[in-house]
Amino acid sequence: MKRWLLLLALTQPAMLFGQFDRGGAMTYESRHRHSALVEVPFLDHDVSIGAFYRYSISGERFLGLFGTFHARPYARAVLVQAGSHFYFQLQEYRFLLAAGLDKKFWINNRWDVFLTAGAGLTFVDYRGTGEGTFLGHKIEKKEGLTPLVRGGLSYKFSRYVFVRFGYQYSDARTSDGHRVYVGVGGQL
Repeated sequence: MKRWLLLLALTQPAMLFGQFDRGGAMTYESRHRHSALVEVPFLDHDVSIGAFYRYSISGERFLGLFGTFHARPYARAVLVQAGSHFYFQLQEYRFLLAAGLDKKFWINNRWDVFLTAGAGLTFVDYRGTGEGTFLGHKIEKKEGLTPLVRGGLSYKFSRYVFVRFGYQYSDARTSDGHRVYVGVGGQL
């Protein structure tokens, strides 16, 4: 009996997990084109808080455009080069502004796998440095373009509220770019 149940589960997974309505997911994506999240990418003692906006450009392909902004809500001590062999320890506030494409792969009516790829600009504020100088020395600011890549799972609690969690990479210049990603949001 157990073999037959296992064989049935392998050949008919929809019976085990309930029927997935792909047409319903396409209708849901087409009707609710806007979604917004509050997100927190983190690793060890380096945490960012941000906002994520997604616009669905294709309900049939579950493809969307996104824009995001992250900020570290506290100062972090980093070493900044001010000469060939001269460094200062400064308090850094790091920001990220990014945009790109977001793709969903629905598993069932509640779960989906998402992949996000884009490009962003990371910039920094060193408190107390003024116009890029500190004690008469020019400070080398570690800013510039960075890739933003995410992947993970999304769970829809209700018709409008969902949570995302997974992996994120973006070059943070003064810390490791690999992060655990968590976001809570909803359809608008």
